[in-house]
Amino acid sequence: DWSLHFGATPSWPVLAALLAALVFSLLELRTHWRRRPQRKLAWLGLFSLRTFALLMVSSAVCELSGRVPDPTAQQRRLAVLVDASASMQVSEDEKGEGPRRIERARRAWDEAEDARAAWRAAGASPELLQFGDALEQLGEATWRTMEPEAAHSDLLGALLALQDEAERRSAPLAGVLLLSDGRVAPDDATREQLLSQVEALGVPVSTRFTAREGIRDVGVGPVAAGEFAFVENLTTFEATLYTHGLEGESIELSLRRDGETVARQRVAIGAETERRVRFEVAPEQTGQFVYEIAVTPVEGEATTRNNRRPFVLKVLRDKIRVLHVAGRPDWDVRALRTLLRRDPNVELLSYYILRDEEDSLRSDDSAPMSLIAFPTQELFHEQLGSFDLIVLHNFDALTHGNYLDNLARYVDEGGSLVVIGGDMGLAGGDFARSALESLLPLDLRERTTLERTPFVPQPTEAGRRHPMTAWIGEGQGRGWEGLPALDSFNRSALSPRTQQIGAVALLEGPGGAPLLAVAEPGRGRTLVLATGATWRLGFAPDLPLIDGARPYDLLWLGIVRWVLRDQAAERLRVETDREAYTPHEPIEARVRTLSPSYRPEADVDLRYRLRELGEGTPKAEGATPLEGEWSSDAGGRVVHRFDALAPGAYELEVWRASDENDASESRE
Repeated sequence: DWSLHFGATPSWPVLAALLAALVFSLLELRTHWRRRPQRKLAWLGLFSLRTFALLMVSSAVCELSGRVPDPTAQQRRLAVLVDASASMQVSEDEKGEGPRRIERARRAWDEAEDARAAWRAAGASPELLQFGDALEQLGEATWRTMEPEAAHSDLLGALLALQDEAERRSAPLAGVLLLSDGRVAPDDATREQLLSQVEALGVPVSTRFTAREGIRDVGVGPVAAGEFAFVENLTTFEATLYTHGLEGESIELSLRRDGETVARQRVAIGAETERRVRFEVAPEQTGQFVYEIAVTPVEGEATTRNNRRPFVLKVLRDKIRVLHVAGRPDWDVRALRTLLRRDPNVELLSYYILRDEEDSLRSDDSAPMSLIAFPTQELFHEQLGSFDLIVLHNFDALTHGNYLDNLARYVDEGGSLVVIGGDMGLAGGDFARSALESLLPLDLRERTTLERTPFVPQPTEAGRRHPMTAWIGEGQGRGWEGLPALDSFNRSALSPRTQQIGAVALLEGPGGAPLLAVAEPGRGRTLVLATGATWRLGFAPDLPLIDGARPYDLLWLGIVRWVLRDQAAERLRVETDREAYTPHEPIEARVRTLSPSYRPEADVDLRYRLRELGEGTPKAEGATPLEGEWSSDAGGRVVHRFDALAPGAYELEVWRASDENDASESRE
């Protein structure tokens, strides 16, 4: 590669000299052409010498020079790309005890000291870079200790970044050396783009394979799953299964939820290295869960780090199954039944009891009747556990069989129960001396009196904060002052077991007696509404609307949301700032505690446990505590950071220290 350069600055003397030389050459050529010399060779020789002399004089005047670059005078870059994906951690021994792929790459680098010296002598300076999800500089010290953990081997992105960097820097690119285990293009389209980019670089690209041939390995690839699913509805998860060296064998796959296996299947391995596997499950409960598809390790497997693929799934409530049983038809029953039937998320099973006690005690049991008997056995024995919510609406329970103990078990195991007052049920003392009586927030050991004096309910201090009734006192023009009065009331008091079951009154009737009270016994929730006249909050003349909604709708939708444990109504809440993190990125956990009256609860002793799903309690790198105690601040909050966690799926459990029997009150 050579070039000519003019050192003289263009000026009139220089241009005049060049023009004179050109004119002289033309005149000399014309003179010799006219003489027509007989000895042409002599004439050509003389003409050539004179022309050459003129060129030399012109070159001297113009300071003409020729340049040939020295390749050793300018250092060129030799980019050494090191694969930083997690597959470089794979051991190259059948028993998993041999050198890892990254160690083989380091050994090859150390053995090539003479080659590196030759590169430098030829003007190529080796430069170490690592590529995974992005291209990064790699120092000599870091190269010796790096632990590959990237999720991908984006070689195409690395070469594009390398080309952009070469255009910005003065040192040209001499070549590329790739140290990798080979999986750098996930599909054919990426492979074609990669080859095109290699050609666009215009320099040699050499490779050093760091893996061995013939490994035995199975891995779970990306999972195709939605962000949410519906409870009790069939949901499909699909994943790509990668296999190497396992032709003719079968492997076992399992689907886990929060570390517990919910489904299994066996897959026969053929000649292909990729196949799709599918799981179909129907989630049984709502909430946010960590699912994972896992492969049981096979003998001689190269690595088990790729045998699991976790993913987060939020399970939502599709249909709320509600059992509504009323002692007799009336306006209050009709209003609630209409509201529940109008909600597309509610599957309502509603019964009116039209047979009275005299019908049940008839002397002639064989006499025909036009009304079928109430299906007590089917509803309260066989199908009880299938309901999300049970509403006993002015229901004379004792008339229709002994099933209150079953309802008590239903609540204790996590069920939700609403009892509405009236002239039967509460007024008749049906819940006295039963197992259910101790789980309700009102004292029902005796019959309650039924008062008919109109009154306007008033929210308690707890009721103004509780998510069920907080709307009452919010905003201008809100509150109960402009609402119609209710005309029936079952007078009673709070349960003597208020502290044990967390009972609290949210609304008060005449004389400050509890009108609406809630409790959280066992794992369930109970609510007693000591009136059968709330329908007037939705049908009175000149009824004021709140945010465009009837007060009746706001009250009952708040009740249903609370008893069914809507996340906005939980008293102990735990969340993280994100759902997924890169390896070793700090995780921030946020906890909030609320009292039964939904006031921020300060100085609450909490316990927590962080565990890796499916692997037991993990070992953190450093001094990160994985079990311990917290205490809420004056605002009922706790913020804690977990650092230096290895890659994996984790579950954080937080519970009140006073409730050691239920360590799963809240989890993330």
